Amino acid sequence: MHSDRNGAHTAVAIFVLQTMGSGVAVYGIPIYIAVFLRSGTVGAASLSLASTAFFITGALSAPVVSRFGQHNPIRALLAAVLTGTAAITAMAVHPSAPVVITAFAALGAVFNGGFVVVGTAVLVRVFDGKPTAGMALSTSGASAGGILIAPLVALLLTTGPFHAGTFFVEAAGFLVVSCAALMLGRRGTPPSAAVRTPAPGRSWLRLAPHWPLVAGFGLISASQLGATSYMVATGLSRNFSGASLAVSVATGVAVASRWIGSAGIRTFGLHRWTMFSFALQVAGVAMIGLAPAGWVLFTGAVLIGQSLGNTILIRSQVVVELFGVDEFPPVFAQFQTWATLGSAVGPFVLGQVFAASHDYTIAYLALCVINAIALPCLLPWLRGSKTGGSKTGGSKTRTWSVDEPERTEGSPV
Repeated sequence: MHSDRNGAHTAVAIFVLQTMGSGVAVYGIPIYIAVFLRSGTVGAASLSLASTAFFITGALSAPVVSRFGQHNPIRALLAAVLTGTAAITAMAVHPSAPVVITAFAALGAVFNGGFVVVGTAVLVRVFDGKPTAGMALSTSGASAGGILIAPLVALLLTTGPFHAGTFFVEAAGFLVVSCAALMLGRRGTPPSAAVRTPAPGRSWLRLAPHWPLVAGFGLISASQLGATSYMVATGLSRNFSGASLAVSVATGVAVASRWIGSAGIRTFGLHRWTMFSFALQVAGVAMIGLAPAGWVLFTGAVLIGQSLGNTILIRSQVVVELFGVDEFPPVFAQFQTWATLGSAVGPFVLGQVFAASHDYTIAYLALCVINAIALPCLLPWLRGSKTGGSKTGGSKTRTWSVDEPERTEGSPV
């Protein structure tokens, strides 16, 4: 078993990597779009295609990067850091449509395939699959970048006319901080974090019996990202004061909810906490769609933000519960693929409904329907066994029962 200090090193390292990755990738994408549109270097149609490439490449790259990361997670994370640095640098050197589309696609693979999938797999091994404080700290980086890094990127890139030097500064900062995190993580990641490679295609076959669960999480992600993408727009259309801060509120709550979610899962059990969190999301989407007043909009942002924060932690615990720690990396990568594709569908659906109806209320109610359909998809999983261990047969794997409240010792961190 690893020491408590080594576990802390790993948790902090993954937190920094995911914070940097989300700041320059997920939350950086809207900033890059604004910069290129304002400068006229890349057209709106090309930027729309680039955004789609970000999500699709991020989804499809997860299984490939995960397979590479099983052998040497530090090397896989280093490759992600170098790829991200190259992508940002390329946009500075030659800001043309083909380069920006390729760079956005690369950033999608870096964040989703590298930092999220490989990073989470390392954490699951280090913390034996438990939803500990260390897991909560590390996975909160996927949202913390919107608070800690994205404002710096916006300040750097948008305070003046387009200048390649500002992108070079961003790339250098990303490289230096990320490499420092990797050096810290190398001290805390035990050799056991690199796991055996399952037989080719096995993860696809093992997920097949759980297709309603996978579909449910995909629909949840579609509703989350769709609601978040148009949150500010719907507030501004109703002249709500401070509506531009709605996404920031949701992001801040998402960071805090990782910690709350870790305690909630240990206290109430995974199944109860999952349904509670996702039911609140349904209410949040409906409140934003109806929003008769600004405070209702912000309450909806809080409810969606808590679900955004809880989802990655919940998703990893679901895979641990069903497949165990040893089978986690490839199965989680496949799970993440479908969830990320759902994330890409949500904004598209809401945008199309709004384009046809010119009414945000109708568009958000459509997302409510998607969210409501997702909840029954979780019922087969909820009716499953209450005990730990692999639920799909095959070889025995190390698991931890996350459906019942934890009554053992606390976090290793």
